[in-house]
Amino acid sequence: MKRFFLALLIALPLYAEDGAAILARVDAARNPIASFAVDVSLTAVSPKSTESSKFRVYGKGSDRSVVEFVAPATEKGKYLLMLRDAMWIYMPSASRPIRISPLQRLMGQASNGDVARTNFSTDYHPTAVESESGEWVLDLAAKDPSIAYARVRLWVDKKSSEVTRADFYVVSGKLIKRAHYAEHGQRVEIEDLLKPGNRTVMQYANLAHHDNPDKMYTKDALGKW
Repeated sequence: MKRFFLALLIALPLYAEDGAAILARVDAARNPIASFAVDVSLTAVSPKSTESSKFRVYGKGSDRSVVEFVAPATEKGKYLLMLRDAMWIYMPSASRPIRISPLQRLMGQASNGDVARTNFSTDYHPTAVESESGEWVLDLAAKDPSIAYARVRLWVDKKSSEVTRADFYVVSGKLIKRAHYAEHGQRVEIEDLLKPGNRTVMQYANLAHHDNPDKMYTKDALGKW
């Protein structure tokens, strides 16, 4: 019996490290460039309508991003700044940036944080790892209560370390949406599980290195570069 508990104690840290290592590989696959720019288009589909928007995201490191509103024309001039899980929006009509929630919907089922965030390890740690046919399944817990989603369940291809599916839960424990990843993560389809039939497609294009200066990632710089 003592040998059993000793083996269990030895195995647990290794298990946790395996989960962290898998998540690190996931983020490396999603973020191959330290300072970058990428175009993002959103198409929101509901039983009654379809609408589209375009953005350009400027990211640096694991927890800084600026989202520029490109289309429609009525939205041009707006910017989102995300520093880890704190977010502000700049609008030309306002005198200063306004603090907002990353969980707030940007369009359709895509939240502000869905478009701006490119890294899981910064805000989550794996609490369990399961193995399915060809995939790892990770349970991720938010590191602090300010994170938009309290829990994420992640399906990861074992060979490529690419995410294939993610389930997002809020603090109450309710599963609110599910994302399916395709085209090596360049296409993400998000289902609204609270309103069946509503979905949003995020399409990424033109990812490239971009020399984003640190001063971009300040509230005072929004709309001035």
